[in-house]
Amino acid sequence: WTGRQIDMFEAAGLPLQQLRIKNPGQGVDWTSEAIWTHVKTIRSVFQERGLPDPVVYIHNHDFNGMGAHIGAECFRKAQAEGFSTLVIDSAYRKNGTHNDNTVLTDALSLSTEQQEALIEYNYNQQMIEEVLCRFDSRTSQMTPWNSDWAGGTEGSDIRIAKEYGLDVRKINAAKEVANEVFPLERAVTPFSEYKLRLGIALMIEPGIEPKTADAVRKWVNGGGRLKVGGDVLVGLKRWETLCPKTPEVDKLLDNMKDELEAAMGQGTKLIKPEDLPASFTPEQVHTALGYQQKGLDFATSQAKGTDLSPLLLAPQVLHAKPRSLKAGTSFELLMDPQNPANRAQIEFGGFGTSAKKEIVMNFMHEGVNLQVAMPDPDAAAGAVVESGPRKAEVGNPMHMATVVPGELLSYSVNVGDVLSAGGPLCVLESMKMEMKISVPDELDGMKVLDLPCKGRTKEKQGDILAPGDLLVEMTDA
Repeated sequence: WTGRQIDMFEAAGLPLQQLRIKNPGQGVDWTSEAIWTHVKTIRSVFQERGLPDPVVYIHNHDFNGMGAHIGAECFRKAQAEGFSTLVIDSAYRKNGTHNDNTVLTDALSLSTEQQEALIEYNYNQQMIEEVLCRFDSRTSQMTPWNSDWAGGTEGSDIRIAKEYGLDVRKINAAKEVANEVFPLERAVTPFSEYKLRLGIALMIEPGIEPKTADAVRKWVNGGGRLKVGGDVLVGLKRWETLCPKTPEVDKLLDNMKDELEAAMGQGTKLIKPEDLPASFTPEQVHTALGYQQKGLDFATSQAKGTDLSPLLLAPQVLHAKPRSLKAGTSFELLMDPQNPANRAQIEFGGFGTSAKKEIVMNFMHEGVNLQVAMPDPDAAAGAVVESGPRKAEVGNPMHMATVVPGELLSYSVNVGDVLSAGGPLCVLESMKMEMKISVPDELDGMKVLDLPCKGRTKEKQGDILAPGDLLVEMTDA
């Protein structure tokens, strides 16, 4: 494997200088002895080629409390054999998912100044994490300690598999199959996300059976398409990797040329420093330039005081179902994003209805009762509160069920349209990407009877769909 990496870089006229080893969830084989055996093997290949020692980066998640101790022992083994280019990641003490850096650095000879800097970093980082407590994946350690399955937290593969109703134990195998057919062979974002998305796509495609590389090749070479977003197709088109491209890559792109063309044509204006208001803080400038249009929109709303940043300290409010907060619930508001210590204690007093049929919300702050009223969005729209999208009737040929979970952005057809196989049907946002859903072959020539779901608007989020939800209802043309 090491030799193959060196050869790929040499073929591109580049020296290979760093390799990365990632543990798949703190399995029983993740020991200092096993890690160091791999490092020594890598080093020996470089020595045989007459190359200097590479940087070996150990991406070392900690799910059983041993990560930092294993890392420290790896440092000691490296020191004993004169290997000075070992890099191991870590985070502030008791962070929950990565190595405790105070344990890891015990194997190093730090100066007094370096030790003091480490302590100060840990203090500041913990303050930051307290503000970002809504990202609860840091404490949701789902991977069994003796597992070899790649994925660690509720915020990654497990959550996505649950959204699709898939067996989480099959995700890793699906990613390996996807990588065999579409060998991006990169373990970092966005390539690892591409592998996951391609793996999900082949798992949910009923035409691919069994879920093997040969079956995927047969499907693609037979004109088959995959339910992946435009950014994945763009990534396959650009092929920013040194691995040789397989014929199936170009064949899939040809099968999905309409989706690829649409994705390549989605050009957006690059946000530059001169486009930003002079009143932006350095943090808002960073957000706008780093996240482009979405970052600019957020920074603009933050400057106006219309963003949800104050609720960062109240995930039970921010992420709760609308109008479900119980009376008596206490929470904190972040009063100044620049000062995490500036907080307000709030107690929710419950919902009510005014004489004008408005929604009334009662709050207690510093012993003072506050009342806020707003129009009832359901009453304004003349709507009835529903439990959610309708389910498609199993076996009903006039019902098209949702396969890919996500938020409905828009329909590409109207009621009364006659559907054409392969044509655009709707656009969903799933796994942080836009996904264009095409008309399946079995609905060719059918007429749209009803579009039961609501798409995203400037004011409201689109319907959140799960597998099995009714997406389109048809009738005979």
